[in-house]
Amino acid sequence: MPRGAKRTLAGRQVEGRTNWGRDPRSRGRSGVRAANPTRTRDRPEPETTEIVLRIASARSAEFEAMFESEELPIWNDFTRRRRFLEARLVRVDGGSEVRDGIQDHILHIVAADHAAHEEHDGDARFNAFLARAQRLQPIGPFVWYGRTIFERRA
Repeated sequence: MPRGAKRTLAGRQVEGRTNWGRDPRSRGRSGVRAANPTRTRDRPEPETTEIVLRIASARSAEFEAMFESEELPIWNDFTRRRRFLEARLVRVDGGSEVRDGIQDHILHIVAADHAAHEEHDGDARFNAFLARAQRLQPIGPFVWYGRTIFERRA
């Protein structure tokens, strides 16, 4: 249609093009973002990792200090570069798997994609930290990772 031409759409006159060539990121009249079926193919999906680290209670303060001085700078690097979208270390206060002599810590990471997860796991700084941290773990960790399927945030 020539520039400036008028067209009737849904009982009203509009100028220029109709929605057929609309940017898929734009919002329609209802305010809902238009679906873009290629979006998930264009960009890898974030990956969530949950790890329960089981640290000897007597060495928990040592672990946390080591984590703060060695792993947090790596997290700062990865979050600054948007390789990590979220990163948390939680000291467990209670739950169904609490054991005497063990202080559990939940490690929660949302990585930009699986490649970001692999990049972190291959980082020399992380591997140096991991070698020392494993000596503080009398029991091996629980590890899970995957794609988030439902989420709510306040």
